[in-house]
Amino acid sequence: MDEKERYEFFKEGGKQIGLDLIPSQIHDLNAYLSELIRWNQKMNLTGLKKTRDIIIKNFLDALTPIPYLINGHGSRWMDVGTGAGFPGLAIKIIQPELEMTLIEPNQKKTAFLHHIIGLLKLRKVSVITDRLEKIHPPEKHEKADLLLTRALAPKTVFSAAKHHVCKGGTLLFFQSRYEKKDWESLIKKYSFVKFERSISLNLPFCNDPRTLILFEIQ
Repeated sequence: MDEKERYEFFKEGGKQIGLDLIPSQIHDLNAYLSELIRWNQKMNLTGLKKTRDIIIKNFLDALTPIPYLINGHGSRWMDVGTGAGFPGLAIKIIQPELEMTLIEPNQKKTAFLHHIIGLLKLRKVSVITDRLEKIHPPEKHEKADLLLTRALAPKTVFSAAKHHVCKGGTLLFFQSRYEKKDWESLIKKYSFVKFERSISLNLPFCNDPRTLILFEIQ
């Protein structure tokens, strides 16, 4: 894909998930994409090789919650197991007013995150190189209004959630489908977790299913 094709692909993909991306946002997403592809030649940031797939399954996938969540879910968000910055850093580019904390134990990946943050001159974003279960607030960060993850097992998040998410806050999981019985069985062990809702959709330009599953911390 050349620059013009990338621009149009981001713009149309944004429309398909309910976002009207402006030129400056697409510019930053494209700069992020270019660096991801460049760094990926030397280290494993993503297993995807085609630019089209990286845009769909990393960038556009990461942005799917924005039309549903940007109002009423606070300003302090935390992305756990962010890897190369998905979904948290991509969301931060589109919603710069958010205070975003990115948690990732791999030092090479957090070096990449710092590089992108500096390149795009992003503010109110911090990176913690550690595992969620090893972080003990308030020493390292304030409690989040919303915790989201594409990578961590739900059990790991539920076990640590009360330490990292404020009362009334939200947990958001990216899943392919919502298996109601499995989730109900799991949350029986966590009395402070209440199912809020699930949002089902398909990723742009393909039929890959995506379900956003939300829980409230009581």
